[in-house]
Amino acid sequence: MRNILIVILTFMLLINCNRSEKQTVGKNERVELVPEPDKTERSKYEAIEKLKNSNCIFSEPDTSLSGIILRNSESATKIVGSENSIDKLDNYRFYSTLKNEILTLTQHPGDSKNQISIIKVERSDRKNDGFKELNFDTFKTEKGIKLGLTKKQIIEKLGNCYAPIDSTKGYIELYYVIEQPKDSKSKILENNKMPVYFASYKLWNDRLEKFEFGFEYP
Repeated sequence: MRNILIVILTFMLLINCNRSEKQTVGKNERVELVPEPDKTERSKYEAIEKLKNSNCIFSEPDTSLSGIILRNSESATKIVGSENSIDKLDNYRFYSTLKNEILTLTQHPGDSKNQISIIKVERSDRKNDGFKELNFDTFKTEKGIKLGLTKKQIIEKLGNCYAPIDSTKGYIELYYVIEQPKDSKSKILENNKMPVYFASYKLWNDRLEKFEFGFEYP
């Protein structure tokens, strides 16, 4: 009798363990299938969609920096030379003369050498990463955008048609975008045969620390 009771108890214990494992697996599968959305990314997406759906039109975009014109390989070659190689992310990277700024030029796959679609400028930690130095103390766009500007100064140059993207205290990103059909004035998309133009300006404590602008990969 004692042996029979032991066998029955063992059997019941195994059944309960299997049920517990199935419930746990089912719960985990539900979590993976419906992941918790990232609040920051969701807020950014909503702000950009709100801007796209508004009647506000960004009509005066920047198209060049320090003589480098978007999608114009000849202009870039005059500034950076022709002996540079792109990295694994399709970028060329350069220092300013004091190595306190880094210029990143993105060449989309399939484009010709030095045909730049995205231009980015950011602060540097002055490490010796072997980047070529260009003869500019600071990199500046045709509209006068450069690191160190305030939010007010940026808006004065580019206008109010931006999505304000807040992340943390003391930080804000101003995001501008042009998509069809809102290209009636600048014709920037039509002239370059590209789908989307964007510009992002990131400020900490009301000072521009990083910006990039150009064309998304089609």
